[in-house]
Formats: sequence, C-alpha cells, structure tokens
Amino acid sequence: MGEASTSYRILPVRLLGSGPSIIRYLYIKPHAATQEGLPKDRTLFVTGVPAQLQGTALVELFANFGVIERAALHATRVSAVLLFAAAAGRDMVLKAAAKGRPVELQLPEPSGPCGLKAWVEEHKALTPGNNELQQTLDEWMEEWEAEEERRKAELLKSQEDDGWTVVQRHKGRTKNSSASGVTVGGVAVAAAQAQLQATLAKDSTHHNFYRFQQRERRRSELLDLRHRFEQDKKQIAELRAARKWKPY
Repeated sequence: MGEASTSYRILPVRLLGSGPSIIRYLYIKPHAATQEGLPKDRTLFVTGVPAQLQGTALVELFANFGVIERAALHATRVSAVLLFAAAAGRDMVLKAAAKGRPVELQLPEPSGPCGLKAWVEEHKALTPGNNELQQTLDEWMEEWEAEEERRKAELLKSQEDDGWTVVQRHKGRTKNSSASGVTVGGVAVAAAQAQLQATLAKDSTHHNFYRFQQRERRRSELLDLRHRFEQDKKQIAELRAARKWKPY
C-alpha cells in the first residue's frame, strides 16, 4: 500500500450498539499513494481496523468527515486505504485525531455471527460439509450407473446385430426377441443357450491354452537356466582340478 510520509496518529472510535459502548483505536496517517497513482493529498492509510469495522462500517465512519470516493481493505483485514473526494475530508480526520476526542459510530444489530465466530463460519463455508460430499458422491454414482446401463444396452444391441437371440424373462414366463422382432418359443431358447455355452467353452479353451503356453515358456526358461548353471558348475570344478594338479 505504499509508505506514509508522517508518523501515525491515533483516532479513538466509540462503537455504540445494543450492549455497552466500546472504544477502539485506529492508527491513521496520510498515505504516500504515488505508487498506486492515487492523489497524494486525498488518500488516508488506516490500520488497526477491528472486526466491527471491517466492511461498510469503516466507510460509514469516515464518511462523517467527507465523501469517500474509494475504499480498499487489505487482505489481512486490519488495514485499509481511503480516498476522499476532497482534500478537506482527509484533513478533518487528521485534526480529529489530534484533538483525541472519540468519534461515535452507531452499529446496526448483527443479523448473524460477528467477530471471531463470523470468521470461523466463513472458513467452514469454504469447505464442503458431509451432506454436500454425500450429495456429490450420490450424483457420481447415478452417472456411473447410467453409463453402465448405456454400455450394457450397446453390448446387447451389438449381439443382436450379430444374429444372437436375446433371452429375457418377464413375470415367470420366458420370452426371447431377436433383432427382427420375431418371438419364438422355448426350443429356440434352449438352442440359443446351448450355442452360448458352446461359445463360452470355446473362449475358455483358448484362454486355458494361452495360460498353458505361458507355463511352457516359463518351464523352458527354467530348464535353460538350470542347464547353464550345471555347465558353469562343471567348468569351475575343472578349473579347480587343474590348479591342484602338480606334475613333480
């Protein structure tokens, strides 16, 4: 926010409400606003802002001295920069601080939590609660189930397009409908089931054969490794025997 050209002045503020009045002290000084491009003679720097004045109450307080053209509260919420519409407004604030008389401000009745409790509630609002999290999970599960149903429907449609007969059961009776829409009896159902079982058995055979190939490959690798180990062992034994042989 820039640096001030003079030292701080203390402005007492008496806050009036439903309970006993409270005096808070604000530290003010002219703001060297050349870096932000603000008029130097109309800008006031305020720090030590209490929780009761964070917001429109701060503007309302200093509006008693002149029209506030712009107000910016720092992210820390303890300091602010005020831009008056005229230099006379800022000068009146500095004169009031020099006199040391408290400036009174009537606070409205709080409609909700304030102070530290308000900060806690604001922090809780930033993080979702268990109910919102549960709702998000439920929506995700519904979308996933809908996607699964769509995928199953596409798979069923592709089977019908390939000439398969789709079997469905409704209220204790067996019906099957082909892609052409013709309904057939239980003999066709039994034939379709037998053909399906044969296809599944064929797929299982291919799958087991593939696993057999994997086992055979691992067995061959193990035998090859054992054969090389025996060769190395034999070679080492021959080298040891050659070292022990002494002709004389």
